[in-house]
Amino acid sequence: MATRASHRSSSWRSQVARHLWVVIPLAVAWAAYRNRDAIVRAASLIGRANWSWLGAAALAIGGVYLCRARVYAVPLRPLGYDAPLPFLWTTAVAATSLHQLLPAAGATGYAFLTYAFRQRGVPTGQASLVALVDTLSYAVALATIVVGSLIYLAVGGVLEVGRLAIVFAPGAAVVALAAWVYRAQRDRRRFVPIVLRWKTRVASLLGARWPDEPVRAFLHDYYEGKRLIGCRRRAFYEMIGLQYLAVICDAIALYLSFVAIGVMPNIVTAFIGFVLSMSGAAVVGAPAGGGGFEAIMAAFWARHGVDAAHGIAAAVLYRLVAFWLPVGMTLIILWRLRRRRRQIARAAGT
Repeated sequence: MATRASHRSSSWRSQVARHLWVVIPLAVAWAAYRNRDAIVRAASLIGRANWSWLGAAALAIGGVYLCRARVYAVPLRPLGYDAPLPFLWTTAVAATSLHQLLPAAGATGYAFLTYAFRQRGVPTGQASLVALVDTLSYAVALATIVVGSLIYLAVGGVLEVGRLAIVFAPGAAVVALAAWVYRAQRDRRRFVPIVLRWKTRVASLLGARWPDEPVRAFLHDYYEGKRLIGCRRRAFYEMIGLQYLAVICDAIALYLSFVAIGVMPNIVTAFIGFVLSMSGAAVVGAPAGGGGFEAIMAAFWARHGVDAAHGIAAAVLYRLVAFWLPVGMTLIILWRLRRRRRQIARAAGT
């Protein structure tokens, strides 16, 4: 009986996910049809784009992955591993691309990081720990950027307060929930039973039965990461700083995409549109964004003074260098990973 209920629940969740993945591209296609004139003009702009500026944008995206590669190196050092920078760079490219292609709540990127480090000789538990600490540093950096954007816009009056509240209300709720979780997790003996109780309630609601051990294993890795962070706070701050630098490189690539079509919009407007698009794509969760990333970005800019054709052209060019180019590289990286298994050399003296 329980097995049949679990199967029905799993089937229902899969159907919902598939329907969402279809609905989102259809909604984007409808929006594209309504703005077909702007898209035609955008296509003309893309055809006349300055590819030298796009090359510079691609270099900025390379800087994004260089920063993320350095992020991985920070927790590997105290664990006694010295990973080659080219390996870390290609791992960052593949992990980020897979996460964007199949955004299963961050699980795909996390799983690939664990797999890649394990292929190079890092034990599974330690590889999972590195991936977890990377996720924590990225979450802290992204949350502060979103909250900082909210404060700037509210205080500076750059955008209408009413619309701003609607846009960021979900993010504010997530931040409030994260604050509660942070406070609760400080007491491990109290927090673990709370998580297990909520796991049981959610499973019961869905008619499923989920074992405790995977949750306990994840929490064990979490507290190991927390202990590592507590012992080396400066290292964690370094990781957060590198995550900020990666976002800056991403924003530079976006602005260079505008420059490539001969447009220089307001820097703040361009950056807030970028932040909003990242948040929206994370909520949508469609494969490869389902076109939602470009649609949100272009629609935001159009509402705040950027010509619709310019916004669409810049969004498409940015996605070309920031997403599709790394995806092509990821195919080569995955092929090489299947053919080669080299060990990460132990750091000298450990």
